[in-house]
Amino acid sequence: MISAEFVVERDDFLMDIKLEIPSTGATVLFGPSGSGKTTFINVLSGIIKPMSGLIKVGNATFFDSENKINLPIEKRGIGYVFQDGRLFPHMSVEENLDFGRKRSNDKTSRKKEIIELLGLGQLLQRKPSTLSGGERQRTAIGRAILSGPSFLFMDEPLAALDFARKQEILPYIATLKKNLKIPIIYVSHQMEEVVRLADHLVLLENGKILDHGQIFDIINSPSLGILLGKDDKTSLINCHVDKESGKDGLSKLVFPGGYFLVNQKNLASLENVRIELKAQDVALALEKPVATSIANILGASVAKIETSKDTHCDVLLSVGNVSIWARITQQSASKLGLKIGSHVFALIKSAAIRPF
Repeated sequence: MISAEFVVERDDFLMDIKLEIPSTGATVLFGPSGSGKTTFINVLSGIIKPMSGLIKVGNATFFDSENKINLPIEKRGIGYVFQDGRLFPHMSVEENLDFGRKRSNDKTSRKKEIIELLGLGQLLQRKPSTLSGGERQRTAIGRAILSGPSFLFMDEPLAALDFARKQEILPYIATLKKNLKIPIIYVSHQMEEVVRLADHLVLLENGKILDHGQIFDIINSPSLGILLGKDDKTSLINCHVDKESGKDGLSKLVFPGGYFLVNQKNLASLENVRIELKAQDVALALEKPVATSIANILGASVAKIETSKDTHCDVLLSVGNVSIWARITQQSASKLGLKIGSHVFALIKSAAIRPF
């Protein structure tokens, strides 16, 4: 567990934090520009010294103002990936990677593994000036990992990339999260990165924590709606890819409570995926349709009904032990006679399901 309690003050900005972060998986710090995301990880890494506070990682104390402890940056065991990569321009890709490896206390080099995971094999002799933005960031990530860190900090590593390069590098980061087995703290203000990578989510605004917790809980919190400036509901569900996937162009994604059919056959090579499902893409029926083009029909029970000030209402469905949100009009909810415990069928088009 990472325990952080500190105060930072500069100019007209005050950051007052008290938070515990799990030391497993990926924690995403999310908020608008100027909310304090980079300041937060710079305090944890030792780049910024807070005015006061206590920062502990497990049994190790990084900072303790009362006892005058401030562990040097190089002794905190942190690999840091900046927005711009910050590669050494006079070194090749391989030399940049080796620079990170020389700083590691781990004598069992993972160089070959990291090169393969990040797809750097064809780039090793090239200089940073000849690389695309995505290639530079992959190299920077590899250098940080090969330094043998206990934690990986990533400060908006995709911010300087165009859409195509972001789509190129996101799968690499997701793969690393699965394979590294070290905690990642990732700064972002892009929801696509959040839903794809986050296990835990911390919402920041004006130096304060609005909310934090597991991504499946925070994704629909009122605080996130305020930050995004919109009132949406999203379901995130972890699924296992059935081995028979790919037939007829469809993939079968199994979850505790049923399965989804998705019109993407390229998922067959994967073991697990996370799907995103917007509430407005889920329709409800009291009886199971017998003649329909909709591929996903799931039996469910109504767990919660939220009525908005507008004309819609959000219905939380229990499908096995998984929760799925549906957004329908208040008129439809009235016609269906929905109440807590009602048995319904959720109707979801394959094209509405977004797998990562």
